[in-house]
Amino acid sequence: MPDPIGSPAMCRGSARGIRMNPKRRPYIGLAVALAISFPAIADAQQTSAKTPRIGLLAWLPCGMPYASETSEFGIFMRGLHDLGYTMNELSFECRSASKQDHHLAAAARDLVQLRVDVIVTSSQPAAHAVQRATEAIPIVTIISGDPVAAGLAISLAKPGGNLTGVTYYATELAAKRLQLLMEAMPGLATVGVLANPVVSYLPFETDTKQAAGHLGVALSLQQVSEPGELDAAFSRMKADGAQAALVLPDLMLADQSSRIAALGIKHRLPIMAWGSWYVTDGCLMAYSADYAVMQHRLAYYVDRILKGTKPGELPIEQPTKFDLSVNLKTANALGIELPQTVLLMADEVIE
Repeated sequence: MPDPIGSPAMCRGSARGIRMNPKRRPYIGLAVALAISFPAIADAQQTSAKTPRIGLLAWLPCGMPYASETSEFGIFMRGLHDLGYTMNELSFECRSASKQDHHLAAAARDLVQLRVDVIVTSSQPAAHAVQRATEAIPIVTIISGDPVAAGLAISLAKPGGNLTGVTYYATELAAKRLQLLMEAMPGLATVGVLANPVVSYLPFETDTKQAAGHLGVALSLQQVSEPGELDAAFSRMKADGAQAALVLPDLMLADQSSRIAALGIKHRLPIMAWGSWYVTDGCLMAYSADYAVMQHRLAYYVDRILKGTKPGELPIEQPTKFDLSVNLKTANALGIELPQTVLLMADEVIE
């Protein structure tokens, strides 16, 4: 059961002996086997006053074992391990939004009240929640949008303030995903779009509309704020004449990747997504950065901060490589023969 925000789970521990399964969702961590325990009990073993305390602001429930495939910070833990941290050198406090973005603010305030040394998040909505809660505690995060335009940083090179990390945003990504769909489906005229209105302040809807205008394709934009709305959204896209669908970045939609893939097959809509796990789960295509690499990189920032560097002096990094993934099983199920030009561009092909 998700931990209620009024009594969020506490978690302490460290990382060692980790292995990864690269086919799982990077946004929630990959499959890891951690020799680590995060007991959700108030009387957890007390640590030395000198032990750095890392706060984890989670979207998934903290009560899930961090050794499971649904661990949100598994790759980050791997990064700490790879930097040489051992079991007795760090302690952790976790607070969860229990899969509800509107709970992030309360969870962030709880972590701030604990006076942790640094707070780590894996999404821009969580980063906003923490930055509103504290101007003093360092924040390390993955950012999905433009950190400067969002007011999270003064510049990428020198963020200033108390936040730094990695951003995977690039204005051309929306156009690239649409272009790849058009190349995979010659004659594509209308594309359905799944977007969560809760994160409409992110630039993805605007970028997609602008890209569609330049490319000459029509959009059927469907706002989906909870999983129960997905079936109706697909029906509306199909009624609007959509021949394919595009999923915009959002944690709730990412959590529903298997269901989205199944609905795409049901409604005969090839789906382009923003993370390779969608393709593993049965969507046709994805064009994305390597989220595991970004999660791992967060450990570097935490290490630098714990050693005395101010977060505002650590440049926000951007991925230099984006990969195309395709699922040939899904293409066959949809009766699509992907052009050789698309297959030759693919970095990952599921057969």
